[in-house]
Order: sequence, then C-alpha cells, then structure tokens
Amino acid sequence: MRPLEGVVVLDLSRYIAGPTASMMLADQGADVIKVEPLPGGDPSRQSGPFMDGGESVYFMSANRNKRSLAVDLRSAEGLSAVQRIAAGCDVLIENFKPGTVSRMGLSYDDLAPRNPGLVHCSISGFGSGTAGSTMAGFDQNAQGMSGFMSVTGTAETGPLRAGIPVADSSTGLVAGFAILAKLFEKAHTGVGGQVSTSLMQTMTFMMTYQAQKYLSLGIVPTMEGNDHPLIFPQGTFRTRDGHVTIASGNQQMWEKLAAVLGLDDLLRDARFSTNEVRLDNRVQLRKLMEEQLAGKNSADWISIINRAGIPCGPVLAMDGVFNHPLARELELTGSVHHSTLGDMLVLGRPADTGDAPWLHSAPPVLGEHSHAVLADHGFSEAEIAEYTRRGIIAQG
Repeated sequence: MRPLEGVVVLDLSRYIAGPTASMMLADQGADVIKVEPLPGGDPSRQSGPFMDGGESVYFMSANRNKRSLAVDLRSAEGLSAVQRIAAGCDVLIENFKPGTVSRMGLSYDDLAPRNPGLVHCSISGFGSGTAGSTMAGFDQNAQGMSGFMSVTGTAETGPLRAGIPVADSSTGLVAGFAILAKLFEKAHTGVGGQVSTSLMQTMTFMMTYQAQKYLSLGIVPTMEGNDHPLIFPQGTFRTRDGHVTIASGNQQMWEKLAAVLGLDDLLRDARFSTNEVRLDNRVQLRKLMEEQLAGKNSADWISIINRAGIPCGPVLAMDGVFNHPLARELELTGSVHHSTLGDMLVLGRPADTGDAPWLHSAPPVLGEHSHAVLADHGFSEAEIAEYTRRGIIAQG
C-alpha cells in the first residue's frame, strides 16, 4: 500500500510546474489522469530538439506513473467528458492562463456543487490578480522578476538564469505540498477547497536569506558568482585539473582548511581573521588558496579536505552524476518499460517514504489510457466507441 493509493488526480496542466506536482502525487500512489488536448497533447511533447525515438525528453522528465487521456477540449462533448470525470476525482490541477478554467466549466465553483470534496489547485506565473493575470507565466520571467537572476552571475557575466527550469520545478513541489495539506484537512472536515501558487511566489520564497537581508536591513543583494554571499571561503575553487566545491562554514573550519592548504600564516593575517573581513578580502584570499590548490588534482584535494572535517566535493557533469556510487545508493534513477521505447531509465523520486516499489509505469504515449480512464469513470463501451469514431478522444 502506497501512501496516496486511492486518491484520484485529474491533471489538466502542461509543461513542467503542474506536471511536477502531479508526478510527486503519482510517485506516492495516486492515480493521476493526465488530460491532454488533441491533436498534439501536452505542448512539451513537441519541445525539441532532444527526442528519444520520437518522444520528447522534456515531456518524459515530468510525467512518469501517469495515465494519458487524449481528448478534444475544443468540443462540447470533450469538455463534458472531462467535467464528468472531475466529479469523481479527489484533486484537480491546472495551470492555464487565469480565467480559462472558468470558461471551460472546470473551476472550483463549477465543480464543487457536484464534488464538495474536490481539492482544486491552480498554478500560474504571477497570480490571478489585476497585475499578474495578464503576464506570461514562463520560468524565465519568474527567474528574472523574483530577484533570483539579480544574485546569479558576476559583474562580468551580468544576470544569469539557472541551467534548469528552477521556477517551474520548485513551484511543482510547492503545489504538491499545498495539495497534500488540503487533503489532510479534508480528512478531518470531509470538504475540499481551493489552493493556488505561482512561479513568482515560489521563486521569491526561494530567495530565503537574500530576501530577508533586504526586508530586515534594506540591503539589496548583488551577484556573487559561485561564492557564498554570507560566508567565505565557501564556493567553487580551481585545482590543477578542474574545480572543487569547498564549504568552510565557520571559524573552526576555516582554521582547519588553512592548515591543510599549508596557509597557516594566514591565520595571523588581520585581513582574514574573521568571516566579515574574509568576505571583504575574498579576492586576495581566493588567489592565495587557488595557488595552493593548483598543486594537486581535484580528487586528491577532496580526500584531504574531507579528512580534515571540511565539506569538499567535485563539480560533476550529468554523466558523472549518474556514474557516481551515490546514484545507486540514493536511487537517482529507476528503470521502467515504455510502450514504444522499451526499457528506459527515468529520474528517481527525491524522497523515500519506505513504501512499496514506487515506479510502476513509464511516461505515457499520447492517449495510451484513454479507453481505460473513461471505462473506469463509468463511460459505456458504446460511448467510448462513439467518442473514438468522432475524434473526441484518441487512443495511443
């Protein structure tokens, strides 16, 4: 028995944020019905150029453990079918432009009279208020508007976006948390309700102490590159054959680090005596440290510095990540059979809840489960056949 077994989720979302939320629920045992509009399905299916046997890696990264229902949402019959399914679901997730679900008859107010236990989750870029509802809700925009890009990069590079859709992915995790909180409340009250989040809310929350530094002290954070903005030496440092990350988190660690680097004399240098002055003089300190680090390869320094009790690690590319011993220990991947690609690897889940095997199905092909989903929700074989004949649904 998995934690969310028996919970039925109607996932109307596209791209990354909403699908990440529903995938987290699916990993815990929820039956996630991914509603995909015909003709093309989730737009991320067409997001190239990186395709595996015709399947988009963009789509496959956030859609395992789900069932695909391909339906023509432009038709009255298609919308009616989705509304009918929604009446028997525990959760609905959508990330349409604000106002769209109301026009589709799939808002909380539309569905709650027939399904008062429904937890209805809306995800947007910038909320549904006057200022945010007209703004395009893309990851790139949220990274820029939340302050994230203003602290990412250097004076030379200018503002940088993260190399992953951090706003989308983190918003999916936040949405999943909010849904679970509402389901927990429903277990006590018997009534569902609405939850909402946005890329802007999540990314601003993710700014943590950088945001609080401004709120408490009025200090506008700046770009620090790979250096920690509050502690030094902590960041990425060049060695003879590459880079290592070093996290010297307090005065005692700094003293140990100086010793293993052969920089004991710096402990008597007023420029580096406290964290505050080390931050002020980090350009000089970095130069002195990297002169020493240039004497050995990264692997040697990682071993030496870790033995001294200071966190130190490599900077791995993706091949290094998945070939590292931790990949197996932490189950960073899972193997599953795809209906057209055969056996494939997918990303592992980020938390182990100790339940039965969590990976039970590959990312679906478009409409792979249309017939089964409709049958499960009371549609007759005659209805399903007619929907198929008229192109209201498609079966993969």
